Amino acid sequence: MTPHQIADIFGEIIETDEIAPDDNFFEVGGNSMLALQLIARLTERCGPGLRLIDIVREPTPEGLARTLADRAEAGAVK
Repeated sequence: MTPHQIADIFGEIIETDEIAPDDNFFEVGGNSMLALQLIARLTERCGPGLRLIDIVREPTPEGLARTLADRAEAGAVK
């Protein structure tokens, strides 16, 4: 999943069209309850594996895209 796709999901959840790939989820209006919605939507599209701590550690679309790519790569290696 690309940072732009994740930014679109951020925007859907926060209800804005103004999300950039380097925007911090919590600084643009996200909170822990909305983060759980984000996890649910990303899980629908990418499969399970994302946790709330991942959003806290990597709160930008770019960071989450890297996290998801790293997990996918690690899963392919096993």
